[in-house]
Amino acid sequence: MPFDTLRAEVDVLVVGAGPGGSTAAFHLASHGFDVLVVERSGFPREKACGDGLTPRGVKQIQAMGMDPLGPGFERINGLRVYHGHDPVLRMPWPELNDYPAFGVVRTRSDLDQALAEHAVAAGARLWQRTEAVAPIVEAGWVTGATLKSTDEDEPYQVRAKLVIAADGAASRFGSAAGILRDPARPIGIAARRYYRTDRDLGPWMESWLEVSEKGKIMPGYGWVFPVSEGVVNVGAGLQNTFKNFKDVSARSVFASFMTVLPPDWEIDEEHAMGPLLSGPIPMGMNRHPAALPGLLLVGDAAGVVNPFNGEGIAFAMESGRLAADLAYGSLSSGRSALAQAYPTALKEQYGKYFAAGRFFVKLIGNPEVMRLATKYGLPREGLMKFLLRVMSGLSDGREGDTQDKMIHAIKQLVPAA
Repeated sequence: MPFDTLRAEVDVLVVGAGPGGSTAAFHLASHGFDVLVVERSGFPREKACGDGLTPRGVKQIQAMGMDPLGPGFERINGLRVYHGHDPVLRMPWPELNDYPAFGVVRTRSDLDQALAEHAVAAGARLWQRTEAVAPIVEAGWVTGATLKSTDEDEPYQVRAKLVIAADGAASRFGSAAGILRDPARPIGIAARRYYRTDRDLGPWMESWLEVSEKGKIMPGYGWVFPVSEGVVNVGAGLQNTFKNFKDVSARSVFASFMTVLPPDWEIDEEHAMGPLLSGPIPMGMNRHPAALPGLLLVGDAAGVVNPFNGEGIAFAMESGRLAADLAYGSLSSGRSALAQAYPTALKEQYGKYFAAGRFFVKLIGNPEVMRLATKYGLPREGLMKFLLRVMSGLSDGREGDTQDKMIHAIKQLVPAA
């Protein structure tokens, strides 16, 4: 049994070593708490992800004391938007007080391992190839988990004062505890694949806002992101806010997007690296409740993904840090119920913004609205730069410039559902 090196009881058990789980583990371990992170896979492991971090994600990397411009990271100055084969806009990230003016790209297989190792360096313990198969519930409180390691024949239990579920979109652990998906809130699908290319993208993410199938524009986008010298992440995503969503798959959307790319870029089967991976994207806090007594959910497990653009890494890290802050207060004071303020804190931080995002994706689910938006919106650089701020959640709020004040005013008109 593995208890030779660990007590059967810890302060915090973190289920899942993705960005959200490792962020929470890092901040709690930095405060001196006994933190155990269990990860059902082993590192390095692949994830179906675009690998891109906007300035929001960079801010969280910096908050963990990591260098976002160090080895493994590719600096991104902004977004280059295409219409067919032709670039129509180049939009740098905005200059703000609250966020750095650059993003980064790093493969999830590399990033997730780096974040987990950073949490371990702060004092957390990490058990790889260990699955939390079921929560332990006593008198209505989650008090730990039954674990199963690939190296052990029998399951065993670990007790914890608090459990943080960060086990991704499916969140088997959260589901076993009684967390449910809200079918009224959006969910997306996406697929990505790596390719080797001689084309130099420079420090830019490239995006196509016109994803279509059988000639019909759908609410989604395609991307080409520079991962490292000679390697790009190519993918396409789609949201479920249009009529025939059930008739398409992430892979078919990806195939349609591939026909848009210029042939001379040589993004084709001959230059492919590895398999095509796909998966779901839970959005707009579409899992409820975000906490149960003794249990907090972060990142994709709670559906904390930006509904405007499907960005999940930054929001996973933000929610992981928020959960850690509340857990710190709870564990330090001995007031176990304090952590249950987490759903309220999530609503305060994201409620209005995500509600606006849900309205937005429902609106563009109408093919005619999407067609008109791309036809008349793309040529207007000022409008698109404003939308980049809105869709990326990059703003200094009412203390910022005119655009920030507009964003703040718009948010105030939206009910935080």
